[in-house]
Amino acid sequence: MHVPGPISRLTREEKLLAGLNLAEMSGLEVGALASPMLRPPAARMKFVDHADSAALRAKYANDPAVALDDIVRVDAVWGENTLAQCFPDERFDFVIASHVIEHVPDMIGWLGEVADVLNPDGRLILATPDRRYSFDLLRRETTLTDLIDAHLRGAKRPTPGQVFDLNANAVAHDHMAAWFAPPVTPPCRYASRDWALGQARAAQAGTYIDVHCSVFTARSLLELLDGLLELKLLRFRVERFYVASVGSAEMSLVLRRVPDGADPQAARVAIQAMLHAGHDTEGLGLDTAGAADTRAAALRGRVAELEGALATIQSSTSWKITRPLRALAGPLRRKSLEGKPPAA
Repeated sequence: MHVPGPISRLTREEKLLAGLNLAEMSGLEVGALASPMLRPPAARMKFVDHADSAALRAKYANDPAVALDDIVRVDAVWGENTLAQCFPDERFDFVIASHVIEHVPDMIGWLGEVADVLNPDGRLILATPDRRYSFDLLRRETTLTDLIDAHLRGAKRPTPGQVFDLNANAVAHDHMAAWFAPPVTPPCRYASRDWALGQARAAQAGTYIDVHCSVFTARSLLELLDGLLELKLLRFRVERFYVASVGSAEMSLVLRRVPDGADPQAARVAIQAMLHAGHDTEGLGLDTAGAADTRAAALRGRVAELEGALATIQSSTSWKITRPLRALAGPLRRKSLEGKPPAA
């Protein structure tokens, strides 16, 4: 059976928390609800969400998937205030946001606010689904134009278009099966387009309807980050990137805060290297249908470089002077090989 992707050797915690000195560092988790990655006293953590703890318990009171007693103590509500206003006297060594960024209406603004509360060289630790292995399967990937439009509009809630797209195209999708074979029949949509239109109208009227505002694959996410760096709209570099491993829909990445006004070129070069490298044994890089093509292009470029270097050597004076010696070396080498006993 062919497995079209990497089998991870690392746990989720090893991917996301590697390099953190939890005894010394302070952290903030966004949207942890009842499943934080870290809790005190194991780490010096604070928590921020769209509502306080009491409101979250009321909201999820009838949701069997949420253990109400495990909901974290929310230290600040992020919504009307910026994140820096939520924590005016604090800066953090790392921020965790697990399956949050895809819900954010203005991803550029959100990333900027996170950068504002990080110490220099602080980390933003992210987990987000790969469209190909989630209910977003049939949705189009978010483009740089989408991000710019949402940012310039100052989007604070999912747009009617985003609400319609998710509700019209979300499907029942077995992400485990998706790793091994394409679906025999087209995936079944959860809702009708009439329902989706009604939800979009409700969003237009002012109702906050939570959806995946952004949709990614490994390649598209890296390309978006590269585009934001080019436009100087991102104050992070990619430190680590893990594609979804077999049987999972989750991509993991760690971004590192860079100084304001820093030249983004080095960060862009690192992303472009990931885009061209494919995935490697550490899970860094990229695994997509086009990875073989990009690897082949990179190899062709390397061959061209080596051929150019060889041509330079062959046109050099030293190469010409040593030509008689090379001509003599060939017969001597063959004679030496002929005198050796056959291999056992």
